Amino acid sequence: MDDVISRILQMDEEARKLDEEAQAERIASREEVMKKRQEVYDKYLKSAKEHIEEYKAAETKKSESKWKKTEKYYVDMSRALDKKFRDNKEKWINEIVSGVLSFTDY
Repeated sequence: MDDVISRILQMDEEARKLDEEAQAERIASREEVMKKRQEVYDKYLKSAKEHIEEYKAAETKKSESKWKKTEKYYVDMSRALDKKFRDNKEKWINEIVSGVLSFTDY
């Protein structure tokens, strides 16, 4: 009878050890999953930040190029208007003066 009780106690002890090992393994697995989840998140976040920086650089370059074209357009227009004014200044002054003087004849 003592053998049976001793064997039952031994089996109980082995079962407890197996249960503790299983719980420790479950905890380790859970921690590993959390670690992997964090790694995936960090990798995704890093990738997203890199894509954002690349997009930002490309958009900045595109914006600067567009601004330079716009600025050139307005500089060219300003020069053209200045030239037109210089070329026609006297003519326009004479036309305005003639127009004003023609009204005074009435």
